[in-house]
Amino acid sequence: MSKIVRMKDIAAMANVSMGTVDRVIHNRGRVSADAQKKVMDVLEQINYKPNLIARTLSSSRNYRVAALLPDAELDPFWRSSIQGIQQAHSEHSQFGITISYHFFDPYSGDSFRQQAHDALESGPDGILLAPTLRQEALDFAGICREQQIPLVCFNTYIHELAPLAFIGQDLHQSGRLAAELMTMIAAPGTILVTHIGEQVQNSAHIGAKETGFREFVREKGSSHFEVNTVQLESPSRSGFKASLAQALETHPHTKGIYVTTSKAYEIARSLEELGKTDIRLIGYDLIDENLTHLRNGTINLLINQNSDRQGFLGISYLTDHLVFQKPIPTLQYLPLSIVTRENLNSYITSQEVN
Repeated sequence: MSKIVRMKDIAAMANVSMGTVDRVIHNRGRVSADAQKKVMDVLEQINYKPNLIARTLSSSRNYRVAALLPDAELDPFWRSSIQGIQQAHSEHSQFGITISYHFFDPYSGDSFRQQAHDALESGPDGILLAPTLRQEALDFAGICREQQIPLVCFNTYIHELAPLAFIGQDLHQSGRLAAELMTMIAAPGTILVTHIGEQVQNSAHIGAKETGFREFVREKGSSHFEVNTVQLESPSRSGFKASLAQALETHPHTKGIYVTTSKAYEIARSLEELGKTDIRLIGYDLIDENLTHLRNGTINLLINQNSDRQGFLGISYLTDHLVFQKPIPTLQYLPLSIVTRENLNSYITSQEVN
């Protein structure tokens, strides 16, 4: 068994006082060069490793983290991400972590740029970013590199950002999974890949999902299903239901709709009003609005992206990097969870327990 080396032992070995050892270890107060060399030689000899947690708790150093993500008032999907960030903050605040929140309009590049500017102005030691707008995120990541600010990303993986770490799901695989599920529950016919309020060209997450979806259908179900893409305006604008009705009129043999975001409830609501509830519907995430339609059967399946866990890990990884100088995973994919009306209650219970 290894012997525990106490401060008094180090002092005796270096032939200095305990006060001198304390000042050298904690880098405080004045110590002569000769005394410091004696102590450092002993520390090297015994392979001394400081208790990082104890040292951090005794330190007055604060670490500022800026969280830059879409506004949950405009898209309720982000509520759980914020909850995960807040939970991580409550656990890590004892280590001097403080968080400033910078919420942008997920449909506005100007809003992203303004909030990104404000995040940088806050003087952060690290940044947690949800890079839903591709070009704006690339520009912002470039500034972070120039200013040597550690950047951790979640939700949307963009290789060119080269972040310190990414937490989220394999979006391409997510699209393939959605296609596999759709081909199992929908009758042969047309499937609509539906994007709501976002442009594929600048929204990496929905583009990757559609690519995966089409790839699976092409490989496995091309003789039974035709895939078409429908771009719908934001539901906040008038005419949303009419535009969906027009899409269904254009594609009269539609048997399934795959919604690439958390807004499946918007489609479900319109399908109910249009009397089209026989169309199979798959979307994302366990937000309250989706759960209502999952329970009544208008939404058939939800793929949970564990957004709360993404936010929690993002702050945890930045804490490990900034405070403890610990290595962190560069790529952390979370499981793809399939939730139906039948397993919903047990799934929610298991999440609460964990």
